[in-house]
Amino acid sequence: MEQNDTTGFFEKPLIGNALAVAAGLSFFFLCMILPLVGPAGSKVEHAGQNKLAFTGVLLLTFLLAGAAAFSKMRRRAADGSPLPLWSLGLCVLCLLTFVVLMVGGFAI
Repeated sequence: MEQNDTTGFFEKPLIGNALAVAAGLSFFFLCMILPLVGPAGSKVEHAGQNKLAFTGVLLLTFLLAGAAAFSKMRRRAADGSPLPLWSLGLCVLCLLTFVVLMVGGFAI
């Protein structure tokens, strides 16, 4: 019987790249729905739902970027690949966006 080895799943270059592309597309979508929490979207009766939807997409983007960074860091430990600056930067950008969202900075 052949044993299925999945210990190196996250070290595969295709996995890290696919997660990074998915995080980038998710961030692009996040930017497209930014008006939901902007001045126009925060003054409507369903502003809470808008904020919840935006927060959900923001969380998804952060999780994808974090998974991409994790995968690329595992690969870096295995073969000395470069530091995943883009994925780590997207994680930081998501955290900053969350902070601005929570203090109401988009609804000016």
